[in-house]
Amino acid sequence: MVSQGRRLQGKVAIVTGAGSRGPGVGTGKATATLFAREGAKVLLVDNVIERAEETLASIQSEGGEASVLEADVSVEAECRQIVQQAVERYGDLNILFNNV
Repeated sequence: MVSQGRRLQGKVAIVTGAGSRGPGVGTGKATATLFAREGAKVLLVDNVIERAEETLASIQSEGGEASVLEADVSVEAECRQIVQQAVERYGDLNILFNNV
């Protein structure tokens, strides 16, 4: 993992819309990758699990820590589940990046 300062070491982040659609890198994927490079544990949320898994593979290839969750942020119950999963998986929640 390329370290840019580790300013987020020990922090837990949720990034919604963490996958990229089509070629290139979208805002969610770029943000999730940057958070991981800075030391955060990142919950990658997308309504298309394969997109989030691509971001996960990229982060893990750099030595970062992340996991994926398929969810629709337009559904209130799923939003609650996202937060619950972040806390269950990583013990805390410090950052929420709403990309969608």
